[in-house]
Amino acid sequence: MRVLEFNDAALTLADAERVHVTSPGFAFAEGRRLLLGEAARQQFRAQPRKTRFRYWYQLDQAPLDSPFGEARSHADLAWAQLSALQAAGADGKLLLIVPSSFDSAQLSLLLALARAAKLDAVGLVDAAVAAASTVDVKPTVLHLDVQLHRWWLTRMRAGTEIDRSGGEDLSKPGLLAVWDACAGVIAEAFVRQTRFDPLHSAATEQALYDRLPNWLAQFGRGVAVTLELPAGLRSHRASLPADALNGALAALSGLLASGVAAAMTDAARTTVLLSARAAAVPGLAVAIAAACGVRPQPLDALAPARGALRHAERIRVEGEALPFVTRLPAQVPALVEATPTAAVASVPEPTHLLSGDIASPLPSRAVDGETGLLGLRLRVDNGRHRLVGGALRIDGQLPADAPLLATGQLIETALGALRVIHVRDRSA
Repeated sequence: MRVLEFNDAALTLADAERVHVTSPGFAFAEGRRLLLGEAARQQFRAQPRKTRFRYWYQLDQAPLDSPFGEARSHADLAWAQLSALQAAGADGKLLLIVPSSFDSAQLSLLLALARAAKLDAVGLVDAAVAAASTVDVKPTVLHLDVQLHRWWLTRMRAGTEIDRSGGEDLSKPGLLAVWDACAGVIAEAFVRQTRFDPLHSAATEQALYDRLPNWLAQFGRGVAVTLELPAGLRSHRASLPADALNGALAALSGLLASGVAAAMTDAARTTVLLSARAAAVPGLAVAIAAACGVRPQPLDALAPARGALRHAERIRVEGEALPFVTRLPAQVPALVEATPTAAVASVPEPTHLLSGDIASPLPSRAVDGETGLLGLRLRVDNGRHRLVGGALRIDGQLPADAPLLATGQLIETALGALRVIHVRDRSA
């Protein structure tokens, strides 16, 4: 079974292991010829008058202001894209992953379009709830995601289950505004360093926008980026430091951080999650941490798919009526060993660091020395693990100098949250 995640930045067909197909919400028409997805996105700056990219955001059956290929409404364009996805591999049983930004009328229309496109949809689940069910969270969960035209914050409660309690727009537009702001900074760098202006022609402007997602991912990881753009028979290069885009995005990051902070009532009991798309925006995580006192936890692109497929039996239904599932079992760190105090006087020594669903073994305690693991600097000192760098907070507090690792600690790093755990040796 696979999932189809709806986000107009990229409709994504995936399973728990990998993404199979992505199709951004763009359509391009030239006469009766209609291109959809990535092929259309590669025209949206070069030929903007022939491109549409609001049909998922404004999903309805109202007539378009002018004919667009053979499409007469936003619903026609959405159906055409779903049909193309069905032909490209979405032909088996599917769980549909949808953000709560779709209103009830749009959700009903989406399901009707999925049936018309011959998609075999057998379940419908909230995107933020599915993603949050894959990680260890606190009682209040805030999930921030970005679409082409909006930033959407989902509020959830967590106990034994993750339960969606609401959602809201924090800012409009979404990725389009990020791309435009970053394109301006990058174009200025090319002009300054090479005297080449990539925004001077539609073709090179489109080439710049084509490369933006990959460049943003590099900036989001805090690395300097070498930019290269072809122009005719020449190729131009410019370099930018890791924080070069932060200024252009500072106002947006501040607005979003304020919105997240306003949704919090108790920082110590709140987990802030960033979708992979949101986490790639340079400077955003730092701004949220500064405004909220909580380091946001980035999710990987497959988190919604893993969560949906992990709970497929709870989401899947028989028949055409698909209830919108907005509650799923919460993640339980099953590898953490509970030690009854009556039986054992001390907590067992830590053996692994848990990041999401993956446990990474700590270095051997037999040999003293320093090493790195998951963004942390660790030192083995007389058979004990000490933390000597990389931690922002431990159990919500600023770390002391070279503290010992202890089973159960929650370590917040610039790359996300880690849980210190003990894995019992079953062969012992």
